Amino acid sequence: MSSALITLTSDFGYEDGYVGMMKGVIYSINPAALLVDLSHSIAAHNIGQGAFLLHQAYRHFPPTTINLAVVDPGVGTARRAICLIVPEVGYFVGPDNGLFSYIIKAEQERGANLTAFALTDPTYHRAEVSSTFHGRDIFAPIAAHLSLGEAPANFGPAVEIDQLVKLEKFWPEIVQKGQSRLIKGQVAQIDHFGNVITNIPANLLGELTQAQRDKIRFKCGWLTAKGLKQTYGQAKKGQLLILVSSSGFIEVARVEVWLMFMALA
Repeated sequence: MSSALITLTSDFGYEDGYVGMMKGVIYSINPAALLVDLSHSIAAHNIGQGAFLLHQAYRHFPPTTINLAVVDPGVGTARRAICLIVPEVGYFVGPDNGLFSYIIKAEQERGANLTAFALTDPTYHRAEVSSTFHGRDIFAPIAAHLSLGEAPANFGPAVEIDQLVKLEKFWPEIVQKGQSRLIKGQVAQIDHFGNVITNIPANLLGELTQAQRDKIRFKCGWLTAKGLKQTYGQAKKGQLLILVSSSGFIEVARVEVWLMFMALA
């Protein structure tokens, strides 16, 4: 048996048995599989949040990792089920609904030769497939068979990468205004600590002098902040600050003031 690593991401939560059932299916096929729960706290049906979380996390795992992700409001419809293969990174199994948008864009920009296959061969599904739980009946079995060394091409026909569904406006818009540059992003995640993480990669700002860092302005609704900081400790109590998150995106925080984040959700 192969002890391949499989990560699990979903909006299932832990109140019900859905996560456990997916794990049971995987272990039934490959008892030696290694499972890592990335998160099951994605907001219900929030594909964008799931896509952003995967983008933050996938590079922290070994190559050949199988990433099983299920945020699937269109389950049972004509939307495709796919396996995306990223060389030197691993596999991504889940619905073709934009969940892999960030990864596709980032890896194409890196020059990776991506391939994808539709998961249409019932040989690799559970014997009975529910129209409302493909995570258990299609995606989990596929991930398990991948962990045993099954070739992705056996699961179904190839799908052109350009034909995969992409989220709209999942990347920031850049507008040049004279000598100033305006980057229009959106809130991608509010983490457990209440930090507001945007979808604006810090590398869009380029190399900055301290004077340039001090001139940066951030606006979200009626809240504004100025100056790009390096640590939370650089802010006074109650002060709004902007800094680079651990995943390399622009983050907004307010030290010891938590209720203000509700306005940014």
